[in-house]
Amino acid sequence: MSSEQNLKKVLGFKEVLSIAMGQTIGSGVMAMTGIAIGMTGRGVVLAYILSSVFVVFMSIPTMMMGSALPTTGGAYRYASRLGHPVAGLVYMLIYLAYNITLALFALSFADYMQSLIPGVPFKLCAAGILTLMYVTNLFGMQWAAKLQNLMVVVMIIAFAVFIGNGMPQVDFSAFSSMEQLAPNGFVTLITTAGLLTFATGGANVVASLGSEMKNPGRDIPLGMAVGTLAVGVIYAFMALIASGVLPVEQVANQNLSVVAREILSKPLFVFFIVGGAMFAIATTLNSTMSWVTKPVMAACADGWFPKGLAAVNEKFGTPHILLTIFYFVGLIPILLDIPLGMLGTLGSGISLFMALIPMTSSYWLHKKYPEAAAKAPFRLKPGTAKVTTTVALILCAI
Repeated sequence: MSSEQNLKKVLGFKEVLSIAMGQTIGSGVMAMTGIAIGMTGRGVVLAYILSSVFVVFMSIPTMMMGSALPTTGGAYRYASRLGHPVAGLVYMLIYLAYNITLALFALSFADYMQSLIPGVPFKLCAAGILTLMYVTNLFGMQWAAKLQNLMVVVMIIAFAVFIGNGMPQVDFSAFSSMEQLAPNGFVTLITTAGLLTFATGGANVVASLGSEMKNPGRDIPLGMAVGTLAVGVIYAFMALIASGVLPVEQVANQNLSVVAREILSKPLFVFFIVGGAMFAIATTLNSTMSWVTKPVMAACADGWFPKGLAAVNEKFGTPHILLTIFYFVGLIPILLDIPLGMLGTLGSGISLFMALIPMTSSYWLHKKYPEAAAKAPFRLKPGTAKVTTTVALILCAI
C-alpha cells in the first residue's frame, strides 16, 4: 500500500483557499511594489491586476489536471504520468534544488524582526521560525491549517489597516489619465505586470494536496483562481496607497515601510510590520511545509527514492521523515550564512524551469485520461485546452 493512502482528508475549501492565499501573499508585495513603481509609476495598480490575471491564465493547465486527476504531489505526478517518467525525474531534481528557498522565507522573517528589534539574534530568529513551522506541520495538517487560517486573518486585518488609513490620504487626481497610469508606455506596464507574477503567483501549490482534500476536483481550480485574484485585488489597493500618497520619486524602488511610516501611528506601524509583512512570510513558510513533501512522496512510490523515506506517521498522518529532511534543507543555508539575495536569485531562476515541465504535460491530459478530463468539475474541450496551454507557456516564458 502506498504511504500516501495514510494521509488524512481534512482540507475543505476554506483551508484550501487559506493555503493558496498564504502561499501567494509573501514578502514580494513588500519588496517588489517599490520596484514596480520605479518601472511604471502609478501604473503599478493596473500592473498588479494584470499580473493576477496572467497568473490565473498560466495556472489553467494545472487547474485542468488538478480537477481531473487530483493526487499527492500534483506537478510531479502530472509530469511523470501525462508526459514521461523521465520528465518526472527531471522535475524532481529541479524541485529539490528549488526548496533551498525554505531558508529564504526564514531569513526574510528574521530580517523584518531585526528591523523592529535591532538586537535580536538573526540566525536564531530565522532558525526559530523554521522550527516552529516544522513542528506545527509534524503534528498534522489539521494543526497547520488552523495556524494558517489564524495568520491569514491577522494578515488581512493588517493589510486592511494599511489600506483604511491610507485611502483618505491618496491623491486620486494622480490616477485620472492613461499618461499617469502608464507614464513609460504600455509595453513597460505589461513588462511590470510580468515581473509582479513573482508576487501574485504561488496558489498552484494546492495541486500537491489533492489526497488531503475533501472535494479536490472542485477546490483545486477554485482555490487557485479565487486565491490569486483575491490577492491581486488586495495588492492593487496597497499599490494605490504606495504610489498615491507620497510623490513617486520618494517611493520608487523602496519597500512599503516608507509609506507605512507616513500614514500609520507607531503602534499601527508595528502591527502592520508584524501582522502584515512578517505573517505574510510565515504563512508562506507554513504552507510550504504543508505541501513540500508531497511530490517526493510520489517519487518514492515510483521507485526514484527509497520508499521508506515516504513513511507516514499513523497518529498524525504526516510524512515525518521527509518533513525532517526538508527542515534541514532549510536550516543548513541559515547556519552557513548564505546571503539572502543569492537564495532569492536561485529560487526565482529555478522556479521558471520547474513550472514549464508540468505545464507542458497538460497537452496529453485528454489523450491519456479522456474520461477523467470529460468528467472533471473544471474542464475545457481538447482543442481549447491545447490553445490555452500554448498561450500559458508563452506567458510563462516571457
